[in-house]
Amino acid sequence: MTLHYPVVTVREGKECWAYVPDVPGIYGRGTTPARARKDLEAALALYIEDCRADGDPIPHSAARIVSVSEIAVAA
Repeated sequence: MTLHYPVVTVREGKECWAYVPDVPGIYGRGTTPARARKDLEAALALYIEDCRADGDPIPHSAARIVSVSEIAVAA
């Protein structure tokens, strides 16, 4: 079974962070977006493995990416 999740990747200082909004608490980090995503993939695979081992439901994504953008707000 192949599951698909939307991934958000952000940069904070010199590090990038990747996360799946549908699976809170699972993150990946790295010095590049690609490394953060790879770290996230490994963390998510372990999380799903733990869910299976414990008999817990595997989270499925209800979200579909519609748009990705950035906004600027005067402060």
